[in-house]
Amino acid sequence: MTEPVSTPLDDKILKLEFTVKEVNSILNILGSLPFVQAVGLINAIQAQCTPQFDALQAEETKNESEAAS
Repeated sequence: MTEPVSTPLDDKILKLEFTVKEVNSILNILGSLPFVQAVGLINAIQAQCTPQFDALQAEETKNESEAAS
């Protein structure tokens, strides 16, 4: 099998937006692949999503507390 040709754009950052549900679907699909093929991408997604998800949960908890007051 031949290696894909690399381009100068390969290491540039792209910003994508997905819902939590969409990210979970992507992770489920990646989880069905062989570990060695998917682990790097799964880890990258989790590293970027974890702080965002934690912030969303904190905001939701705050909103619930304020609503209960």
